[in-house]
Amino acid sequence: MTRQVNLYEAKTKLSQLVEDAARGEEIIIAKNGKPMAKLTVVAPAQAPKKREFGQWAHLVDPNDKRTDAEWWRDWKAMDAEIERDFEQSINEDWDTYVEKWPDTSSTHTSSSGLSEDPRNFAGPRSRKSGKRKTRSS
Repeated sequence: MTRQVNLYEAKTKLSQLVEDAARGEEIIIAKNGKPMAKLTVVAPAQAPKKREFGQWAHLVDPNDKRTDAEWWRDWKAMDAEIERDFEQSINEDWDTYVEKWPDTSSTHTSSSGLSEDPRNFAGPRSRKSGKRKTRSS
């Protein structure tokens, strides 16, 4: 069953119209006699799909026969390797870092606008004097 109501009536009786639509009635909302919107029942939501276990099983090696203790030992060794690489990268000289990672940008500055070596960054120029501001000022 279809029913048409004007906008004013729809605003004043919205709760009732929603209940009517939920029962299956189709309601057309009109403005100055011209249909503008349709209020209908929403299809019931489908139940969420049940989770499937083993989605990552293809990443596990079934021939891996390590015990739990061996697995943890290997895990900790990998952690130590990551930590060692991290510490080494912190302690590397800046020039060594620049040599290791060549500039692939078409611009002469980094995306942050800093000079090649951020330790030499003097700051933007002052509008009044044209001189560079320093970090200490």
